Amino acid sequence: MKPMFTMSGQVINVYVTPKGISKKSGEEYGGDDKVQILGDIPLDNGESRKELIEIRTTEPQTFLKLIGKPVSLPISFYAPAKGSVIYFLPKGHTVAPLAS
Repeated sequence: MKPMFTMSGQVINVYVTPKGISKKSGEEYGGDDKVQILGDIPLDNGESRKELIEIRTTEPQTFLKLIGKPVSLPISFYAPAKGSVIYFLPKGHTVAPLAS
């Protein structure tokens, strides 16, 4: 099945979020692999603006090989709180390098 949403942009960075312990619940958080993708957001006046999107991934090695290169990838997302969106690469899907 093809994904409903696809993103394209340049891989800028791959990193692991710091781990910590929640003061409220005492549960551990963090330690997620993330990739930063820089892409163009089209504007109504025909111009575009750059936006950096962070995507959670279970395949950081794939993205490390693609730093600085344009890619196309399926994305899924959810909004756990008002004003925040979490993006992630759906399981079983892959990243496709684009011709520069």
